[in-house]
Amino acid sequence: MGKKKQIQKNEFFDINKFPAKEGMLIFGISMSQISNTQSATKCFSHIEELVKKIRYPYVGLTFLYSDNLYFYQKGDAVKLNKKFQQLMISHKNEFNKILNKNLWYIRDSFGFITWNQALIEIKDFMDYFSKLKEIYNKDKKFQKYLNDDIKESDKKINEENIMFILEEILVFYLASKGKLKFPNKYLNGKEKWVLWCYPGKPLKSEIYLYQKNFFNLQNKENDYENCYYDLDDKRLYDYSNVDFDQFKI
Repeated sequence: MGKKKQIQKNEFFDINKFPAKEGMLIFGISMSQISNTQSATKCFSHIEELVKKIRYPYVGLTFLYSDNLYFYQKGDAVKLNKKFQQLMISHKNEFNKILNKNLWYIRDSFGFITWNQALIEIKDFMDYFSKLKEIYNKDKKFQKYLNDDIKESDKKINEENIMFILEEILVFYLASKGKLKFPNKYLNGKEKWVLWCYPGKPLKSEIYLYQKNFFNLQNKENDYENCYYDLDDKRLYDYSNVDFDQFKI
């Protein structure tokens, strides 16, 4: 019997099969992409690929809409709120229409929550966020990686965009560490593994947060506690296997 090939630093591949236990996929839905690269139709096409990886029939999926996260941006709050409500409701309704045409999917395995719903499910979120901001203000590497992320998105480096990313990466980090349980009628809080998925490359600042694990959190039940799945490239990034000196996004 040949030796199993050891994975080298910065080597990342697709998932063959999900763990044979209850699990939750998280689709973080960006309000700027909800009508194009993350439309209901596009999301369903990703789901059709992911279901092929299921070997234990207790996997749920939560759509986490980033609506209130966008209030860091300048604009009329009333108009933004109305716009985002319409976008989210339309997205959910369109996805449910797709499910109605594909009846072999278990409807209760899908959940939909807004950003603020996620925040109130995390005990002591504001404490975590306050501490993360303090860490960021003192950590030059953290600042560099986050600034790189902002530049990559062609946005200005300002307080609003910094807070946007800090809050975003913190929520997904805490979800991976088991601090956020998603309302799901099918799993009912029994998920053992959690994997957050998005179409696109990972953020450097997010990788750094997971690697440094500033809050010393562990979720050993979660096979993907330090991972992110790129839906476009079909690649699982294990952040613990990233060598920043050689890593290129």
